[in-house]
Amino acid sequence: MPTPIAVVGMAVRAPGGVSSLDAYWSAILAGRDLTGELPDDRRAGFGAQWDGMVTRGGYCDAVFDFDPKFFGISPREARVLDPQHRLLLEVVWEAFEHAAIPVAAVAGATGVFVGVTGRDYRQWLTGDPNSYWTIGNGHSFTAGRIAYTLGLQGPVFALDTACSSSLVAVHTAGRALAAGDCDTAVAGGVNLILAPSTTRSVAQTGALSPDGRSRPFDAEANGFVRGEGCAMLVLKRLADAHRDGDRVLAVLRGTGINHDGRTATFTTPNVSAQSRLIDAVLAAAGIAVRDVGYHEAHGTGTPLGDPAEMAAIVAALGRADGPPLYVASVKGNLGHTESAAGVLGLVKAVLCLQRRTIAPQANFRTLNPRIDLTGTGVDIPVAPVPWDDRLGACASTSSYGMSGTNAFAVLSPAPPVASSALPAADGFPVSAATGPALAVLARHYADRLAVLPAADYPAFATTAAGGRTRLAHAVWVRASGPADAAAALRAVAAGTAHPDVRVLGADEPVPTPSGRAVVDLPTYPWQRRTCVVDRPQ
Repeated sequence: MPTPIAVVGMAVRAPGGVSSLDAYWSAILAGRDLTGELPDDRRAGFGAQWDGMVTRGGYCDAVFDFDPKFFGISPREARVLDPQHRLLLEVVWEAFEHAAIPVAAVAGATGVFVGVTGRDYRQWLTGDPNSYWTIGNGHSFTAGRIAYTLGLQGPVFALDTACSSSLVAVHTAGRALAAGDCDTAVAGGVNLILAPSTTRSVAQTGALSPDGRSRPFDAEANGFVRGEGCAMLVLKRLADAHRDGDRVLAVLRGTGINHDGRTATFTTPNVSAQSRLIDAVLAAAGIAVRDVGYHEAHGTGTPLGDPAEMAAIVAALGRADGPPLYVASVKGNLGHTESAAGVLGLVKAVLCLQRRTIAPQANFRTLNPRIDLTGTGVDIPVAPVPWDDRLGACASTSSYGMSGTNAFAVLSPAPPVASSALPAADGFPVSAATGPALAVLARHYADRLAVLPAADYPAFATTAAGGRTRLAHAVWVRASGPADAAAALRAVAAGTAHPDVRVLGADEPVPTPSGRAVVDLPTYPWQRRTCVVDRPQ
């Protein structure tokens, strides 16, 4: 059996201003289409070169904005640093916060695995190169930058298999954990659309939707829509996660990769290769077909690619009787996020498992006539489906690269663990890299505490004390309950003194939590500024 791998932390960026897991889930559950028109900040650098192309897509907000001071990067270097590299730094930090793991506690044995394909920002750089150009824009430096900045010393590399890159990165991270190459891994991918040349070359393949709408498995599907996003997971061996008291979000029971081999054309999918991969991973993991209740498909929305993928799904996961299998694709919400697509689909699958709900397929009305699901047990959800005991307990996801590299993963729910009562809490630290950031974070903490039940306060305080990196500007908040803590934090946010707030010196110790708890706290409030080169038209 493969070594079970625990997902203990996640963070995302997605189109439509999505910058948190809650926002991501809310959009998916509502079946929202998050695609839109090309943002002005992308058009600004290239002007008329964008003309004549379908530019509607799934775009993230303010991708040129960054907090260079937090990561120790000079403004001059930040301007030439690929925004994909910058985005990864933020999302990795947030994933560690979601896991409530201070980076320094695991840095010596943490690996980094990043799926990345595009290098659009290199086209923004004109004139005489400086020393930052190369290390700011090459693929290898996406992963290397994360490790360097955070001091991570496990195996570190970037992978490019086109659209399957990020799920291949997750697979590779799981193998490294199983082999003992690292004890913690961050894995995922990123994709940003920053210049017109890639869109133009993809358009020449005829694969893009002429009206810029992503409709997986629908009769009106007419091509894929380019999209942006980033997601990173914090992974550990399940046994280690239990030992360390981590919150397990889901368990990777098995992953696998293969290649289409020789097909009619270089980019033609191979149905038998896709189905064989699913068969092999399930067999190795000891999971029966009927145990899979939901499959997050690649589902690009192309009229011929979708039927081929569904044929592989039916061959490997279809069932004549027993519980149904629901199949959907987040590309209906986001567009095709390319090198980030696999991990964004995986995050969706984890959230479905956690929320015990299968989200509906966005932009779906009528099944593609080239797909016949009669008697297969496969269905496309058109509304949220409660994930009750009649369905298989596991979820799976696939990601297929234009390179021919296929990836597949199967997940099971987090196993139940016995909960132990935490002792009463009498305070916790709050810290940030700058004074203004500390004020913002204090306000966000106070807002959360204002609606926190008193019974949950020990877990909140324990997470704040043991699950956050201590930064330069820090205070200790003395409080035995959420109301007192919120009042003290509002004083910190306002910059006024409070008898229950003590400013902490750089090396001043604070009480060590007597237990381990992981609950969601507000994430770090980035103090962003626009960092972009001036590109002459």
